[in-house]
Amino acid sequence: MFKSLFKKQVNNAQRFFGTYDLIKVQSIQQEAEYKRVKDEIAAQYPDSIALCGYKVYSQTDEDGIIEEIFKSIPNDKRFLEIGIQTGIECNSLFLLLQGWKGTWVEGDDKYCKKIAKDLNGTSFKNKLSVENVFVDKENIIDIFNRANGFFESTEIDFFSLDIDGNDYHIMEQLLKHSFFPKVICVEYNAKFQPPLKFKVKYNKSIVWDGTDYQGCTLQSYADLFAAFNYTLVCCNIPGTNAFFVRNEFASSFKTYTTTELYQPNRYYLSPIRLAHKPSLHYLKDILQEGK
Repeated sequence: MFKSLFKKQVNNAQRFFGTYDLIKVQSIQQEAEYKRVKDEIAAQYPDSIALCGYKVYSQTDEDGIIEEIFKSIPNDKRFLEIGIQTGIECNSLFLLLQGWKGTWVEGDDKYCKKIAKDLNGTSFKNKLSVENVFVDKENIIDIFNRANGFFESTEIDFFSLDIDGNDYHIMEQLLKHSFFPKVICVEYNAKFQPPLKFKVKYNKSIVWDGTDYQGCTLQSYADLFAAFNYTLVCCNIPGTNAFFVRNEFASSFKTYTTTELYQPNRYYLSPIRLAHKPSLHYLKDILQEGK
């Protein structure tokens, strides 16, 4: 109902307002709907981590969720994120600005060239490494080993995966080879609610075609992670990302079922808009310090 009303209001606004004012109207409507859904969740699940979400550089509200989760999990502030495009709208840029260190992996060469131009490089000792790699089951273990080697560590605190295709198979490969990050964020196909289980067939060169044939369902992920001692603790309000923590940390979070944590497809809330266009300028300043 909201989506049809939203479209009607946008069409009406286009007749009377310019582009800037239209974006403003859309943002106000988006903010109001986000708050409505949040209030609805709070009434039913008052301890849900989804209520802590907010955006700084993440696509939607992941920044706040990540911050809330790591309040309860000791860590060395090391991450690996796969699928970051130009870096200005991902789950780890805000972490970098807070002193985290990590690796960005992006398969599209044009995005990596943009990052290199914006940051004046792709490798910054003890701070950030950027890799241009199309990820598959055959190279994911090497990618993880390089990420650990870059910081002379044996464990990733936060791992984020969003490649709109072989995500399930990549994640399964990592877990089977005993790579167990403390916290994992994966994009799920919110079109299918629990207990439905679907995942794309593995194809080494698969690229998302814009249809609903992408990634896997939340239940598929929940079953996979449970087999490797992980617990689902949150899905964000727009219904794009799910967060899993190792069972040793699960007692710090309120327990809900997969069905209770599931958030449906609310892609009209993604991306959340903020006032100013994001950039990598602050990150560039930090990376250049001490060079």
